[in-house]
Amino acid sequence: MNQLVAPPPASTAVSSSVLGQRAARQVPPIGGVIRPGIKILTQAAQQSDAARAVYERGCAEGLDFDRIEKEIVQAVPQLKNPLRPVNVPYFSARRGDFPMPALADLLVEKYGETREDGVRRLYRFPVIFAVDAWEQLMPHTLQVWAAGKRKFWAEYDEAGVRRCKTYAPVPRDAAGRVIRLFGGRKVVDRPEFGGLCDPEHCPQYQERQCNLDARLLFIVPGLPSVNLIALPTRGFYSMDGIRQQLMHVASLRDGRLSGYLLGRQTFWLSKVYKDVTRIDDNGDAVKGGAWLIALQADIDVGSLLLAHDPVRVAAAAETAVSVLEGAVTVGDAPRAAESAPSASPAAPSGEQADVRAVVKQLRSEVAAALEQYGIEVETFRQFALEAWRDDAWGRSPDILTQAAALLKQVGPQLVRLRLLLHGMNVPVDRHAMYARRRFRQEHWRLHPDAVARAIREVEEYAQTPEALVTLIDSELDAH
Repeated sequence: MNQLVAPPPASTAVSSSVLGQRAARQVPPIGGVIRPGIKILTQAAQQSDAARAVYERGCAEGLDFDRIEKEIVQAVPQLKNPLRPVNVPYFSARRGDFPMPALADLLVEKYGETREDGVRRLYRFPVIFAVDAWEQLMPHTLQVWAAGKRKFWAEYDEAGVRRCKTYAPVPRDAAGRVIRLFGGRKVVDRPEFGGLCDPEHCPQYQERQCNLDARLLFIVPGLPSVNLIALPTRGFYSMDGIRQQLMHVASLRDGRLSGYLLGRQTFWLSKVYKDVTRIDDNGDAVKGGAWLIALQADIDVGSLLLAHDPVRVAAAAETAVSVLEGAVTVGDAPRAAESAPSASPAAPSGEQADVRAVVKQLRSEVAAALEQYGIEVETFRQFALEAWRDDAWGRSPDILTQAAALLKQVGPQLVRLRLLLHGMNVPVDRHAMYARRRFRQEHWRLHPDAVARAIREVEEYAQTPEALVTLIDSELDAH
């Protein structure tokens, strides 16, 4: 059978996907859909005044194209498929594709551009990813839709074999009545072809009824929504290009894709025009131009490498520890090689060497976490002295272990809080001042419970960010 990737061992808990391996996941909530193109009337539909009127009205109102097509069919029943997709150099953000239609307007207003035709369109926009696994950022599968319902789709079993799935027939009792099912319709292997997904011998795939469907999931900074935005596509070249870019960046960032890249830099989604090859009905390779979705990162690759260079991390760790222990200030911090303890004349015992190695590793973890999550070293030093009441905490394996565990817990929460605030256009610094008074804790950002409360409060104002800004201003102005 045709496999796109080698299947994982049967003993692993990791399953495969059409483009690669993936871990089990849950479908996240979607707060809107950005389309990679548009749909226009077919030649037959253009001949109908009624179809043109419905299409023009739907476009003016920002309805999604599925609804426009359905209304055209209702108005002109003889037109079964009145719309056809068109590959264009811009994205489509329509009010009907967002639970909050105003988000579509805000997206175009914030990141749209006016070019030759004088119409403001979405040619490129920034994105931030919420997880590190590319398979979760871009869920995808082969599937067949019929009458608006999914009929067949591909899944990998535990042995890594791609199988064709479908719904089992609805069972009936002896009297012919439909049996009520618990948990919905049952999923079974497709009876044909032994349940295997084999595109070369599948009639639906050969008739172009079965297609590779994918969605890219992300956060758009400046868009006040706590849910992810989806960008659906069926373009293999676009999907594979995005996958390669994600894997390349992950290799430079120790596997990380989530959050900001450097400082507050983000990925950008845009369209690029490229020649692609397809096989025509005669079996010949034919080249043609197409607008492909491209994931770009406007950053210096060398900076990414430097940010995770082992030598630099070690130097940062030594510098951070020096500051945390109160030995020097940030500006006077020595380099790693200079700050390393001098070797004693007598060789240390094995136990002493082991303790030193553990302390060095834990210091590196703490320093890397402080840098990764944007926590100031001096702030953490003051917190550590209050929390553990030990001036030598930076030399204690037990306390360093607690510090690393705390940062691992609170760090992702802080990233999530910042993303929410950025998405709602709420100044992070002013919110920090407000939260300090709100929770009556100087170092509230290092208390997981306080950060969780802050996140819950911000989420409550997700639909009305201006109300949160007013609350923050009133609280700060009152003191």
